[in-house]
Amino acid sequence: MWDIVVGIVAIVLGLVLVFAGLRFFFAALPILGFILGFLIGGAGVNAIFGDGVFSTITSWIVGFFLGLLFAAISYLWWYAGALLAAGSTGAALGTALVRAFGSDARWLIFLFAAIGFVLFIAIAFLLALPVYIVLVNTAFVGATVVIGGLLLVINKIDRADLGYGNVVAIINESWWWTIPMIVLAIAGIVSQLSAINSIHLQEEKWVPAQPV
Repeated sequence: MWDIVVGIVAIVLGLVLVFAGLRFFFAALPILGFILGFLIGGAGVNAIFGDGVFSTITSWIVGFFLGLLFAAISYLWWYAGALLAAGSTGAALGTALVRAFGSDARWLIFLFAAIGFVLFIAIAFLLALPVYIVLVNTAFVGATVVIGGLLLVINKIDRADLGYGNVVAIINESWWWTIPMIVLAIAGIVSQLSAINSIHLQEEKWVPAQPV
């Protein structure tokens, strides 16, 4: 039951990110921040106590409040939200890489997720292209979240799989999921590019995003 609920919520939020990540810039980054914090919180409880991700009330509470914290950071400092968006993609790819080699070692998964997170944040920061960072990352992260939600709804994965990159690994292992994810992400990028000329961000990076 809870898998279906989480799956439906993930699909809805994912679609918002895919097609409206740039158009609704103020809402998109906090949503992405909340999703990232929620997953990190659930995975953190699992890593510490050994429980399944979101299999206990504690993991839900920790994930919820960490999600609120990340959402607040993304709202108060829009550039931090953009960098978190890039980092979330790197973390997902890092965990998927470990899964692709068949390893379930928590420390190794955490290590590669952390490396991917920091690496993608550094690249995004050095490139200094925040609008395109938001556009591409919200499209691909949103598409991944949608597929993850769908996998939950049709009982292909459990909630416990959300915190360790299984969604990305499953997508990478099967063309049945890779193609829909890529098509959805590209559709989102094309949709958001149509609105890019109307999106302008102030030069000050460490403030809430406001239209200028």
